[in-house]
Amino acid sequence: MHTGDTKKKVNEYEGAHDSDEDLYDLIDRLEVSVDQARSLPFSDNCIVDREEILILIGMVREHLPNEIRQAKLLLDQNRHIIAEARKEAESIMREAEMRMTAMIDEHEITRKAKLERDQILENANTSAQNIRKKSMDYAKKKLTDLEEELTEMLVTVQRNKKELK
Repeated sequence: MHTGDTKKKVNEYEGAHDSDEDLYDLIDRLEVSVDQARSLPFSDNCIVDREEILILIGMVREHLPNEIRQAKLLLDQNRHIIAEARKEAESIMREAEMRMTAMIDEHEITRKAKLERDQILENANTSAQNIRKKSMDYAKKKLTDLEEELTEMLVTVQRNKKELK
C-alpha cells in the first residue's frame, strides 16, 4: 500500500473513530486487512500494511471494555493495599519492639509486652491476608466476567467469519 493510500485509510479510520465505531467493527477491519493482504508464495504468510494494522490495533485498544481497565486498576489497588498492610505491620512491629525494650527490666511486664506484640503481629498478618484474599477474589471475579464476555465476542467473530466463507 502506498503512503497516500495509508493516509487516506488513516482519515477513514479516524472518521470511523469519531462516529464511535464499536470493537466488533474494528476487529472485522483487522480481519479484512489480513485476509486481503498479499500472500507470499508457497506459504501462509502475507504482507500487511504495518501502519494500517498498528492504527487498527490502537483503535481496538481504545475500544476495549472498561472491565479490562478496571481489572488492571484492581490489581494495582491490590498491590498498593498489600504494600500498605506490610508498612503498617512493620510499623506495628517497630512499635512493639520499642515497647518491649522499655519494659525489659520487669519480667512480668516484658512477658505481657511480648504477648501483645505477638497478638498485634498476628492481627496485622491476618488483616493483610484478609485484604489480599478479598482483593484477589474480587479481581478473579472481574477477570472471569471479562473472560466470559471476551469468549462470547470471540465466538461471535468466529461465527461471522464462517458465515463470510
